[in-house]
Amino acid sequence: MSYRVTDTYDGVDQAMRLLRRSMKGMPERYRYMKHYDELRRAVAVLLVLLEEATPWLEETDKAKRATTLAKKMLEGVR
Repeated sequence: MSYRVTDTYDGVDQAMRLLRRSMKGMPERYRYMKHYDELRRAVAVLLVLLEEATPWLEETDKAKRATTLAKKMLEGVR
């Protein structure tokens, strides 16, 4: 599960870098800087929350696999 979170994190990071490069070449970019700064802050919060949720997501994935295994074992007994 953590590789999915890492891939998501990397994808968002790459998109933000692309946006920053795009903003540098934009004429009259000062008109959009407020929106850009708000987006950067929101994405930073999202990435922190995603990083904090990673252990919980891994635990949920392990529980799901264990439940699936238990169901298969139960079906084998019947």
